[in-house]
Amino acid sequence: MGKAQFRLASIVFFCLFNQATFGAGLTSFVGVGVGNTYTSFDSPSGQVNSSSTGYHFIAGSQINPMFAVEAEYVDLGEYSAATYTVGAKGLGISGLLTLPVSGMFSVYGKAGLTRLETTVTQTTGTVSTPLSDTVVGISLGYGIQADVAPNVSLFLCWDRYKSSALAGPFTDRINMNSSGLLVYRF
Repeated sequence: MGKAQFRLASIVFFCLFNQATFGAGLTSFVGVGVGNTYTSFDSPSGQVNSSSTGYHFIAGSQINPMFAVEAEYVDLGEYSAATYTVGAKGLGISGLLTLPVSGMFSVYGKAGLTRLETTVTQTTGTVSTPLSDTVVGISLGYGIQADVAPNVSLFLCWDRYKSSALAGPFTDRINMNSSGLLVYRF
C-alpha cells in the first residue's frame, strides 16, 4: 500500500470509527500528539541507538468513566544508520483503563493491537529498493492525564509498539514518549 493510500485509509477509518461511537450515544474524543521516539538496531558498525520525532492521531469512545476504546494512526519517524534509514507507521486499536488520582489528574494504562509497517531504505549505491514488512503486534502504554477544561485533557504518555525485524536489521520494538497529546471530548 502506497503512502497516499495508507493515509487516506487512516482518515476514512477514523471518520467511520468516530461516527459509529457518536451514533451509539457514547462520549467520543479525538486527539493529536507529538513526541520523541527511540529504538535500537544492528548496523555493520554495531548496535545503534537512534531517536526521531513521531506523531499520532487518536479517535475513540468513552464507554464509562474508567474504560475507553481508541483507534490510532501513528508515524514513528525515521532512524538513520551509516548505509540505510528505517521508518515505521501504523494503525492500531486499544483499550484504556483510567484511574482518578485527585481532582483533575488521573493515570491510565492501555493495551491493544497495532498494524505497523516497517520500511528500510538503503542510502548508499545508485539503486535503492526499500525493504518493507508489516506485522500486527501488541502495543502497550501508560500515562498521566490532566483535565484542563470540561472537554479538554492533556496527556504525558509512554507507548511501545512491536515492529518487524524482517524488514532488515531493525529490533522488534519502538518506544514513543508523547509530551503533548491533546484530547478533545464531544
